[in-house]
Amino acid sequence: MRPSSIALAAAVVLTGAGLFLTVSANQPAVSDIPIISNQPRHPVTTAMVEDAERRARKDAPDFSKKDYEGKPVEIGRPSKGRMQFAYFVMEGCPCSIEVEPLFHQLWQLHRKDIDFVAVINKEDKGARQWSVDMLTPYPVVADPNGEVITAYNAPNSAYSALIDDKGRLVKVWPGYSESILADMNKLMSEEFGKKPPEFNPPYVPKEASSGCAFEFKPTVISG
Repeated sequence: MRPSSIALAAAVVLTGAGLFLTVSANQPAVSDIPIISNQPRHPVTTAMVEDAERRARKDAPDFSKKDYEGKPVEIGRPSKGRMQFAYFVMEGCPCSIEVEPLFHQLWQLHRKDIDFVAVINKEDKGARQWSVDMLTPYPVVADPNGEVITAYNAPNSAYSALIDDKGRLVKVWPGYSESILADMNKLMSEEFGKKPPEFNPPYVPKEASSGCAFEFKPTVISG
């Protein structure tokens, strides 16, 4: 297997209150950054929260795409009895690297009811590499021109959306934190009338952080 520009080391090292992911020397800008810090790199602002809240219960943008292997992937389309969790990735973004394993854990808890899909701002080659490096257990869809990302009005990576089986947005989250992940776990369960399962990730930031800004410009919904 050829070396990857964002390949993770074989181990994820937990040290004290911090998590450090070691990536290859080809990405020094990422490899030197501790994944957990005391201050969020991109704080979730009140305006971001309010904008995300205004998107709830609206029709989700729907797409018929393919993953990097050419397998069909429906995003935002009605699917009887199944919900979908879509989130947005920026290649090389330490925030995306940090939150990815947390979403994997949510998938493990809710995969019987909810389909997960990651949308990355790269071509198929980049989507494949992300999936391999991060061991993503569900589809990774390439979105190099930002068609899906802008339709979901995600200005930053680590934005995510929960979509019900009728193709409507249940909730949009503008980032991640201990409370946001707890809310995701709770809502994913309650939508099916279930009690939330225990969810205790080994690391999680206390303060809400969004990801790095995409080059695409989404539309902001004003009050």
